[in-house]
Amino acid sequence: MRFIFRVLGGLILILVIIASYITIWGTQDIRTAIAIESPQPEKARALLQQMAEAHGVSNWDGIETYSVELEDLFFGQLGNYSHPFPEDTVQFLLTYIPNSFDGRMQFLSGEKNGLVWGMQSWKTYYNSQSKGFKFEENNGIKFWLPTYQYFIEFPKRILNADALAYAGEKEINGKLCDGVIATWKSTAPQIDIDQYLIWIDQSTHRIAKLEYTIREAYNFLKGAAYFNDYKNYQGIYLPSSLPVESNLLQDGLLHEMKISNFTKNPISQKELRPNLALKILGDEKK
Repeated sequence: MRFIFRVLGGLILILVIIASYITIWGTQDIRTAIAIESPQPEKARALLQQMAEAHGVSNWDGIETYSVELEDLFFGQLGNYSHPFPEDTVQFLLTYIPNSFDGRMQFLSGEKNGLVWGMQSWKTYYNSQSKGFKFEENNGIKFWLPTYQYFIEFPKRILNADALAYAGEKEINGKLCDGVIATWKSTAPQIDIDQYLIWIDQSTHRIAKLEYTIREAYNFLKGAAYFNDYKNYQGIYLPSSLPVESNLLQDGLLHEMKISNFTKNPISQKELRPNLALKILGDEKK
């Protein structure tokens, strides 16, 4: 019963917010004035490449699978309604194939402790002691599992962006940063392609803050994640803390992701692709 009231309350809240934002905004455009008026794509590409090198993206070569221990803490009423998990603080062991959207999450805490949800070629499945293994549609897992993966692999995967613009300078948490708009086809807003605004620390050349649209959900949505407290995992630099803001909130955080460990090649790719009949999609979306 609590779950039903939570879902109904969440739907009402979200519908009110959606109606308000559609009326006021429409499709988000996170470009700065400089990115619009003087895009300088060559400078943007050079900054993006320098950022990738500072994150050690070349050390992803030879990694067939990896695991990350991640905790996610959701805050407030909106945070509670924004995720499909039983608790607002949840711990996972996430295991992925790089440059794909094939992976799985094993719950390490709470009511679902031990349960595994996975996705192969955008088909979700679960594995539990009580119910065994089964492919079953789960839109919550289909959103959150690749979302976590994209944050982890972002410094490497964003290099595929083919529409770039320099966005100027900005101070983030006392650090002077260069901004880069990265997307595909055109830096102008498109209803089905996300924009990313990457703020790169001028001293370390690593990401300090990432702003982004969320077209998959609603065109008026945007969020931002800070990349804090980097740790070196055998040449791959990952933030230990990623506090996330949302334009649905005037103040405070929506949630905060915390990465505590990274392991290379813990299992084979075959274990993350249990259905041999499914086409391997790689970096393709559905």
